[in-house]
Amino acid sequence: MDTNSVVKLMLDYRNNSVSGNFSKDDSKEVIRKALIEANGGSTKLDVKALRNTRNELFTIIELLIDRTVSEGLKGNEFFVNMVESRNLAEGDKPDFVIEANSTLVVADVARGTQGIRRQRIGERTKVSLTPTVHAVKVYDELSRILAGNADINELIDKVSESVQRQMLDDIFGAWNAITSATIGATYYPVAGAYDEDNLLDLEAHVSAANDSSKCVMLATRKGARKLTTGVISNTAMEDYYNKGYAMLWNGVNTQIVPQRHQVGTTTFIFDDDKIHVIPVNMDKPVKQVISGESILIAGNPLDNADLTQEFTLITSWTTAVVAGKTFGIYEIA
Repeated sequence: MDTNSVVKLMLDYRNNSVSGNFSKDDSKEVIRKALIEANGGSTKLDVKALRNTRNELFTIIELLIDRTVSEGLKGNEFFVNMVESRNLAEGDKPDFVIEANSTLVVADVARGTQGIRRQRIGERTKVSLTPTVHAVKVYDELSRILAGNADINELIDKVSESVQRQMLDDIFGAWNAITSATIGATYYPVAGAYDEDNLLDLEAHVSAANDSSKCVMLATRKGARKLTTGVISNTAMEDYYNKGYAMLWNGVNTQIVPQRHQVGTTTFIFDDDKIHVIPVNMDKPVKQVISGESILIAGNPLDNADLTQEFTLITSWTTAVVAGKTFGIYEIA
């Protein structure tokens, strides 16, 4: 069975969509035998062989982890709506070109007059993002899988979930850390207690700065509940009852950003007191660059006192916010 067929069968197995004449249990055994075949026909991992040759088993696992992480990210609503992700070859550095959100000044002149101030068309800012290396280390799993004592999904789930979670934390952390230094013009209102008129003014500024574009409010569920208004409709009351917040605020759509914990803590990433006002014609402001494919490296059991086999997955990515449109942040004190 070739590498792509093995990866496809493993993905189908993970998604409970195995087709053909195989049951899920049969597929599990087919996968195990395919992994043994990729390991040179052995149920054991030979350290010398791993050192001297490129094991096809590792290629299968690398591809599966990359695809599993990618599918997981595409299932996240914030990622789909707000993140532009690029996969590049190892060593490439992508340039994101941000066009200035500006117009030209039209002068009143007499016929034949040539003394008109020149203006640059489409001022652009070029931003390069350099991926950084990330790694996850596990031990013992592959030997147990080949021996039939563990499911390959245990390894894939542990590693993929860890990589995916860190990527999302980087994305959400970058978005939450936006300041006036963020590339692109940002209009900040005066911070203070919530005031409906101030937020209306902010939304009007953002719309006016983006060719009268409609806007959307981004907030956590708790933050969205702070978007009160003097006029409460029956529909809004139903929204509060069913959703916990009003899905429309003075005619502006409200979208929820799900809260997340910082890795290893119970601290929320998003600030409940920040309301982001985003024009709907803005390109995805969060940029993610993934460099090359993941690499799985086997360690040497002799380096460990308990002689366990270690495996390290190395992957590279970076995340940044690059905004080319004016948007607003209302900070409720």
